[in-house]
Amino acid sequence: MTGIASWHPIALVGLAFAVVSVVLGLAVAYISVRGYLRNGQGPMLFIAVGFVLVCLTPVLSLASLLTSAVEPILLDNVAIISQTIGLLAILYGLWTPRETDSSETT
Repeated sequence: MTGIASWHPIALVGLAFAVVSVVLGLAVAYISVRGYLRNGQGPMLFIAVGFVLVCLTPVLSLASLLTSAVEPILLDNVAIISQTIGLLAILYGLWTPRETDSSETT
């Protein structure tokens, strides 16, 4: 196994984007959880969980590059499943009707 310093520059750019996408996804999940705690809207929690699951995809892809203990095909399949479930959770959170306050009039 070789060190990260010996990677091709394009691989290092891919690594940087993977790290940035994880940070951005976790930031969105954090904001969603804050929205859920502030307003008590259940769909926001599904959106937060969905973003965390989608964020696992680059982490698992990176882990498949760095470790040889687990077959890369296994980590790739787990990443695809995690991403699919995360996107379904986000879709459910966005699709679910928002609970309205009883004091609002329409």
